[in-house]
Amino acid sequence: MMNNETISSVKEIKCVILNDKTEICLIDHYDISISFISEGKTISNLPIDYPSADYGGGSLYLSPTGSYLLFAYYSRLSQEAFILFKISDCNLLAVYEWPYSWGEAANYIFSQDEKLLIQSLPKDRTLWNWKWYVEQGCYQLDKDGVLFFVFGYINILDIENMVMSQHEIRIYPSEAAENFSERSWNPFIPLKLTDPNTLKISMPWGDETLVLPLMETLVFGI
Repeated sequence: MMNNETISSVKEIKCVILNDKTEICLIDHYDISISFISEGKTISNLPIDYPSADYGGGSLYLSPTGSYLLFAYYSRLSQEAFILFKISDCNLLAVYEWPYSWGEAANYIFSQDEKLLIQSLPKDRTLWNWKWYVEQGCYQLDKDGVLFFVFGYINILDIENMVMSQHEIRIYPSEAAENFSERSWNPFIPLKLTDPNTLKISMPWGDETLVLPLMETLVFGI
């Protein structure tokens, strides 16, 4: 059982193990289902509706005490989604569904007390260069007319109240970023909760520390 670790949709995890050694496995060769398996025998099986926007793959992740199961999946069209299940007697009850949203290489982490599920969602997992974005017009201007990019989002599910909040990550490039931008980026955002109120994220230029609750807009300069 994983404990306060990040799961990424880049590396698929098809089976997880409960404390009593029961396996929970994702079967997605053709149709999609999640099965409980004990001593080689299937105890229960839950079919999952095939996503309307296609299916590229998925992973399973257990919350710290094994009370919840996260099924995180993605399409072949740069979209990420998940279903959060409550585990009860080798059965699954869907308690929250996050539909496909544009982005790639999502990462997830539960808080240790299982009150929060945090998702990082980069807009694009491909090699990234902000000068190219400027040339292609892939930028925005804020209310003061200053250029910025939307790098991605931190989405936080309040599991107790089943309420999701979305926090936009903005990057403001500067002239000092000219040399930095010569390197392409691979913009994954691994997550780590260093304490109940402190979230560390790994950005292309290094780690950043955020304090919960988060502002609606997270601003970084390079």
